[in-house]
Amino acid sequence: MISVREATGPEIERWRAEWARRLRERYVRCYTDPATITREVERSLGNQRDDEGGRVYAVEVGGAVAGFLALGGSRPGRPEQRSLHDLWLAPEHRGRGLGRAAVAWAREHAAADGGSRLAVVTAPGDPAADALFGAYPLRAQQMVKTVPAGVSLPAGVAGRPMTPVDFGLWREQAIRMYAEEMAASGSRSPADALAASVAEHDELLPEGLRTAGHALWCVTAGDEVVATIWLRHGFVPGMSFVFGVDVDPAHRGRGYGRAAMLVGEQATAAAGDAQLGLNVFGHNTIAMRLYGSMGYQVVEQYRAEDL
Repeated sequence: MISVREATGPEIERWRAEWARRLRERYVRCYTDPATITREVERSLGNQRDDEGGRVYAVEVGGAVAGFLALGGSRPGRPEQRSLHDLWLAPEHRGRGLGRAAVAWAREHAAADGGSRLAVVTAPGDPAADALFGAYPLRAQQMVKTVPAGVSLPAGVAGRPMTPVDFGLWREQAIRMYAEEMAASGSRSPADALAASVAEHDELLPEGLRTAGHALWCVTAGDEVVATIWLRHGFVPGMSFVFGVDVDPAHRGRGYGRAAMLVGEQATAAAGDAQLGLNVFGHNTIAMRLYGSMGYQVVEQYRAEDL
């Protein structure tokens, strides 16, 4: 039904311009700062361009180009994973099963290249992507919200900056919990997840509480710390980002996760950012429902299936 070959230089440029246009349409729907929109488009383009061993392929039907497929190669730290960066078919070639045939080719090619998992990034509400990849396990999704003015906390709940004592207790628990989340999502093995969690915390917070741009808050009910939230202000232009939000196990189910997010929204507005973004693992359906109920919209979904 289809044949696939490596794209020529002009074809790659044609595809890349088309992909940039579609990426911009995606991000315009979610982000308010033009600089962030441009940055996110360049990030996606750069990830594909820098993917060692990755190639762009032309999908042909009857000798004519019907679309393009961008498939990544092995990456440091994830030798088993191959990324399907993009699959685009011209409108006149859609609805004929060519997308499924192209994905089947990509899976076979990835496996022949030594990969054991195929990962994709999709936008919500895309019927074609849902049809092709909806059955792939959801590993994570990125969400964002424009922060409203005058955010109020529930009665009896307050937020305060972490103290050095708080930080020491929090760091050990945060490393462990993040590793458990990564392992539960299927993204990494438990051993790899723990090593990655330690490395990420060390890299992101080299000076602990004094690390520039980062803010760590305790959420209290009475005199007791019931939750924490870790923010990075100015993560991208006009947007803060949630690096972690945790509720003490003994206090779950009482609305403190929502309260922690409200503390984060207050801090975001105080820092001068208009939006608050986050990443949530796909297995954490409770958190996804919470964020959705608070007005956070899905920007992208990260799906991956074992080959």
